[in-house]
Amino acid sequence: MDISVKKLSEILKIDPEVLLGKMIDAGLSHKSINDLVSTEDKQKLLSYIRSSKDAPTKPTSAVEVALPVPSPQPQPKKESKPSPKVTNKPKVAREPAEDTKAKKTVNINGSIRVNDLSRKLSRRGNEVVKKLMELGEMASLNDEIDQETAVLVAEEFGFQVKFEEEQKLSEEQLSYPQVELSFSDQETQTKRHPVVTVMGHVDHGKTSLLDAIKSTNVVDGESGGITQHIAAYEVKTKTGKVTFIDTPGHEAFTAMRARGANTTDIVILVVAANDSVKPQTIEAITHAKAAEVPIIVAINKVDLDAADVEKVKGDLAKYELVPEDWGGKQQMIPVSALTKKGIDDILDAIELESEMLELKAPTKGNATGVVLESQLDRFKGPLGTFLVQKGILKVGDTVVAGEKKGRIKSLINSLGEQVKEAGPSTPVEVLGLEDCVSAGEVFNVMSNEKDARVIIDARLSYLKDINDKNVMTSQTAFDLLDQEKINKLRIIVKSDVAGTSEAINNSLLKIGNEEVDVDIVSSGVGGITESDVNLAITTGARIIGFNVRSDNKAKKVLEEKGIEASYYSVIYDLIEDIKRLLSGLLNPIYSEKILGTAEVKEVFKSPDFDLVAGCLVIEGLVRREKHVRVLRDNVVIHEGELDSLRRFKDDVKEVQNGTECGIGIKNYLDIKPGDMIENFEQKEEKRSL
Repeated sequence: MDISVKKLSEILKIDPEVLLGKMIDAGLSHKSINDLVSTEDKQKLLSYIRSSKDAPTKPTSAVEVALPVPSPQPQPKKESKPSPKVTNKPKVAREPAEDTKAKKTVNINGSIRVNDLSRKLSRRGNEVVKKLMELGEMASLNDEIDQETAVLVAEEFGFQVKFEEEQKLSEEQLSYPQVELSFSDQETQTKRHPVVTVMGHVDHGKTSLLDAIKSTNVVDGESGGITQHIAAYEVKTKTGKVTFIDTPGHEAFTAMRARGANTTDIVILVVAANDSVKPQTIEAITHAKAAEVPIIVAINKVDLDAADVEKVKGDLAKYELVPEDWGGKQQMIPVSALTKKGIDDILDAIELESEMLELKAPTKGNATGVVLESQLDRFKGPLGTFLVQKGILKVGDTVVAGEKKGRIKSLINSLGEQVKEAGPSTPVEVLGLEDCVSAGEVFNVMSNEKDARVIIDARLSYLKDINDKNVMTSQTAFDLLDQEKINKLRIIVKSDVAGTSEAINNSLLKIGNEEVDVDIVSSGVGGITESDVNLAITTGARIIGFNVRSDNKAKKVLEEKGIEASYYSVIYDLIEDIKRLLSGLLNPIYSEKILGTAEVKEVFKSPDFDLVAGCLVIEGLVRREKHVRVLRDNVVIHEGELDSLRRFKDDVKEVQNGTECGIGIKNYLDIKPGDMIENFEQKEEKRSL
């Protein structure tokens, strides 16, 4: 829908005259605030605004200035054991009551996660991701996009964007309840060791490099040579400790990479010297830059004959990673994970970056950090891999993460040793959670069980309020009906760890198109249970198990109902199988081949057939048991099947060019001399994604 420049300025909160200037800079021809702005014009303008924000140097734009300023963080208390409180700084503002006007409205304040935006727009997450891809933005469901991009996406889905000042939001509209931290900026902070995330393209040697650093053999234990789970390792070097986060090498784990970058101090970008920059290399660069962390490039496999270090440097320079020996600032180190060449240089580079960053963290106060991974152990129960960021995590502490809590029974370091406590930058396996927690959740130590229950109840209440507000409108009902027209492959995903389930889900949701789609009915951690099978029966879903199996009750029901569960240990195989299944749901393509054309010379009745057309084949041939269409004055008047084909009194299979014949058309009598009969065949061709 076209709107005026003045109206668009109100939407974007930009002075109309300033907006006109921006539009001229974007190559648009609007000169008056009353000029109409088309959808295409809005796309160009917002694309220009986004590109200008990404420029290395630029003045602050009017849009950036006009963005809502979040309320200041309340000053944390100095007490070591405070009671949980709901902070007044929301992550995502609750949506106000839906406008009753014809055009749907949505409230957007500042940057927003793709997943949260999809919920606001009542659209599936993969739809929003696809729309972003169409607009030139690569983002996963967990990625955050800026306000201008969110506005553009909302407009594309037919929404009118409203802005509501954050400070005007009522208390009941505040976002997900947060734990008030007990750390003070004035507190003396202790030096901590760096957290380093290893990223790069599949098979470029990320795990092998980490293996060389640790002097252990991780690769041999990985299915297909690919890291299937996020793992964190604390390594002792000559100069101190370094925590490494090893991210999976497959493109399916883009969300995991993003999460890793957000919890890291330094990124090691592994690029194979014989392969140079690849798609996942670019993804890793994007995530690292978004996290605003320094990048150390490890040019691996320099021992190979096909290695070309200078080409790698040139390719990386295209993405603003310029090596120091070219006059840039990027440390690029030739290494060989196989021969361990350059490993000491990598560690020296990490030490140098760490010294420049002056990494510190408080140690007094209730510990907080990030959940890197979560899994269900058949003997121990729920386990979590925690990365401590502030404070000291101790055995016996009561923790909350998301809507789950627990009392820590044991802490195990990366060497498999039990420890009593863990400080900042330390990864530990935690036993004592009541349930598995989503990877990426923030964990907080609480003063006691009562305080933990208070914050969890507040969070559960918040989620209930959100669900109650999301009452289906007539419009969303129609949207869902439209979605159901798509051929859906319903899937239940069970995995051994939460992060893997999330990554599988994100990958599967990207496979479909406008004709076929994946519908993830349920996703969880642990083995396949009887309830999973019953859900599959009810919904017609397929069951996928990744590094898990069915329990005895589930196996019995599967056998009784004749349902097959698919098991995988390599992500490639899972994705390819789902692609094949989805391809089977695609409607086939029918190709047509014209065999020949016959001209009707005479029409007469037959004792065996109602009407027979006496014809002369003027082009190609006419063959029995093929399709025909009748043309009169070059207009198709009928399409059907050839019923009979005779040469004199004999039935024949085909008649060649220049030959007379008698043609009978099934269930069609309106044929006249001068009509043309076109004989053709159709071939069915299967499609694939």
